[in-house]
Amino acid sequence: MKGACAPAMAKNPSAAGTAWLKPVLWLSLGAWIALIFLFSSQSYQTQTIKPALERSFSAEQAAALLPSLGFTYNRHEYDTAADPYDVLEFIFRKSAHLFVYAVLAGIAWSLQRCYRIYPPVLLFNVVALTLLIACGDELNQQFSTMRTPNPEDVLIDLIGGSLGVFILYSCSIGLRWSRSLSGRIF
Repeated sequence: MKGACAPAMAKNPSAAGTAWLKPVLWLSLGAWIALIFLFSSQSYQTQTIKPALERSFSAEQAAALLPSLGFTYNRHEYDTAADPYDVLEFIFRKSAHLFVYAVLAGIAWSLQRCYRIYPPVLLFNVVALTLLIACGDELNQQFSTMRTPNPEDVLIDLIGGSLGVFILYSCSIGLRWSRSLSGRIF
């Protein structure tokens, strides 16, 4: 008995060479979501990088890396002059949010491209998945030891997901453009 993909592969020989891609992307998506929830289940003490920063830089060196700034996020005061390590860790943690959700959205986008989903629907699905996982992540933190859920982090996660899709979309447009130029003689 032929598989569901056999007729498509017979019509498109290049599809046979990428048949492995869907299962790899499904596994990658599941593993990445599991990793997100693993990290959100860890205590702040497990994740903090402040001790490593304190070993690597004096307070003066750490402050010199940053402009003079102070701000409040999630009812916590951050001030370069008072605690530069705190500000550096904040920047690191929020950058990690952007990266993790950019990768999540990138995997989801790539997976859906394998199924040739209509682009507006694909974009909606990726944003919806990113929002769902980001909300689940914050909900999970509510039940995790020494963690505080923060709705503002959901917005950062959505920005990260949007960046991931934008980067992949831009790369695919650039790749198509370069392929179209490669056949031309100037």
